[in-house]
Amino acid sequence: MFEKLVEVANLLWGIPLTLFVVIAGLYLCSICKFIQLTKIKTIWKNTFGKKNKTDSDKRTINTVLAGTIGSGNIAGIASAIAVGGPGAIFWMWIIALISMAIKFTEVTLAVQYREKNNDGSYIGGPMFYIKKIFGKFGKILAIIYSIGLLILVISDSGFVQINTLATSINSTFNVPLLVIAIILIPLSIIIINKGFKRTSNVLRKMVPIMSAIFIITAIMIIILNIEKIPESLLLIVKYAFNPAPVIGGFAGATVMSAISKGAARGIFANEAGMGTTTTVYATSKEENPVKLGMWGIAEVAIVSFIMCTLTGLVVISSGAWTSGNTGSVMVLNAYESVYGSFGKYIMCIIMVLFAYSTFLGFYIEYKTSITYLFGEKSLKILKWLYYVPIIFATLMPIEAIWSMADMAVGFIVIPNIIALICLNKKFKIIFNENMKKIEQLT
Repeated sequence: MFEKLVEVANLLWGIPLTLFVVIAGLYLCSICKFIQLTKIKTIWKNTFGKKNKTDSDKRTINTVLAGTIGSGNIAGIASAIAVGGPGAIFWMWIIALISMAIKFTEVTLAVQYREKNNDGSYIGGPMFYIKKIFGKFGKILAIIYSIGLLILVISDSGFVQINTLATSINSTFNVPLLVIAIILIPLSIIIINKGFKRTSNVLRKMVPIMSAIFIITAIMIIILNIEKIPESLLLIVKYAFNPAPVIGGFAGATVMSAISKGAARGIFANEAGMGTTTTVYATSKEENPVKLGMWGIAEVAIVSFIMCTLTGLVVISSGAWTSGNTGSVMVLNAYESVYGSFGKYIMCIIMVLFAYSTFLGFYIEYKTSITYLFGEKSLKILKWLYYVPIIFATLMPIEAIWSMADMAVGFIVIPNIIALICLNKKFKIIFNENMKKIEQLT
């Protein structure tokens, strides 16, 4: 069963899908005039440089970052290096640069085509703009996307994140996995059932803390291995175009492995092309869709060029990538090489905060999928299913869980990007009109 999952995941993230994402991304780059490179100053002013950000702005971006800054930035990137070698980081960078245009487009369209719930709150996402195209077929494609998103949310938040959290605590403090699951279920119910505002308030406190802990501790490792950084960067570029040989416990990797794993884990980390975080952006009270699209670009920059790059440099400069281990264990080896036995406690705290914040943040995507497929009233009953995977996540092997997540990503990327391309004319109009408004104010 596990071998079949791996085969399907590798097939989905082979040359065809990688080329599809890259070509589509370059096409969208041309439509938005390579905004991620030509409008850096404008993007900064309207995101982090924006003064007097509203509570809605803060809730939205904190919930978004909580969902994207997760174990995929650590365990996922380490797994990519374990299979694809250091070159996987190079291809992750390339995909991230192109993906900024994809994220910008999907966020802009999600906000433009969002709808209002009965209580006056907004709801939106790819399924809402997908149904705008192809007539009846658009509605069918939107349903397919919603089902794929539901599978992804369950496999990512319910299995990947919870498994990472539980195994980290178990390996560090020897707490039984079942006990961890029993504690997580009521805690999650209390936080999530209080509504989006309560969840976002929790995440507003968690995101800065967890990010600061990881960034500071990772930079310390890099500083202590500073003489190896030039060599690490050279390895990243070298093995992006050449097969990585067998080194220590590392089994070697082909260039195709570096490209496919860099692309798969890169998209899994920043979620561009998946359309997942657009469901959160759509809940914002901000009326200008392009302004929120700029936050999407900033989000990819933070996740891919800061968080994921730090993970890559940590495991490569420390030599942990040649240990033969994978995922969070590889990063743990890097931390222990610098911080000694205390390193495992630091990494445990980081992994728990990252994984749990992602689990909480992903509830918005789950809620949107359920509401779209079964109606707003169905959420009263189906919301409880979100907590069921917590038990099973502690029992499944991590390799099978990651393969399942990779499959789910492939299934939702395809219909979402098809929709983005087909809506290019409408996007041009939305982009030009709202960009003028932004430039007049800045």
